Amino acid sequence: MPESKPQINETAYLALREKIISGELAPGAPLSERAICEELEVSRTPLREAIKMLAREGLVEISATRRARVASLSLDEAANMLTLLAALEGLSGEQACQKISAKDIAYLETLQAAMRVSHEQGDLAAYFDLNQRIHLEILRIADNKVLAEMFGNLNARLRHVRRRLNPTPGRWLQAVTEHEQILVYLKKGEGKKLRALMEDHLRNKTDVLLATMLEHGIVSVQRAG
Repeated sequence: MPESKPQINETAYLALREKIISGELAPGAPLSERAICEELEVSRTPLREAIKMLAREGLVEISATRRARVASLSLDEAANMLTLLAALEGLSGEQACQKISAKDIAYLETLQAAMRVSHEQGDLAAYFDLNQRIHLEILRIADNKVLAEMFGNLNARLRHVRRRLNPTPGRWLQAVTEHEQILVYLKKGEGKKLRALMEDHLRNKTDVLLATMLEHGIVSVQRAG
């Protein structure tokens, strides 16, 4: 049944990708085809295709002997990724200002209000999910396919790190306040100011993110190889 093959490939790809970006499979962990095939109930051909797709995204490394493992990162590489991600977030904000509608603003206000409540209740998991939805919604409004693809790949590699963060009350309040200002700039269409703010919004967390990566063994001081 040739129609089912793309679905099987997609299933294998999405399942393995989620294991990597959730942190269930740690950086540097070998990918045993036999074990993964049994767990995901797929054959080796679609699994190998999924691994190749993940390698193109930078989530998997394939050696010269065709052994696959979860991609590792050095501290310098992680810092460079965060710098690039901050630039992409800023650009998405600037471009969203040019295209945002009243309906978009109303939806973002709804998400912002829910995120504010999660902060007041100390619900970090809910706050993180709403935070991500807001940033992804701004990216959608920007309507830049190339930007979205680059952002998606980088964000996937860093998502599980953000989930491990336990910000101080002061840092958390600062992040909420910055989000309020993001919405203000979107409403006013002040793209340049929004771009600078969204870049700083992530840069303000860079040191904490890198420290969290080191603490959990997600990055190494040595260059990945």
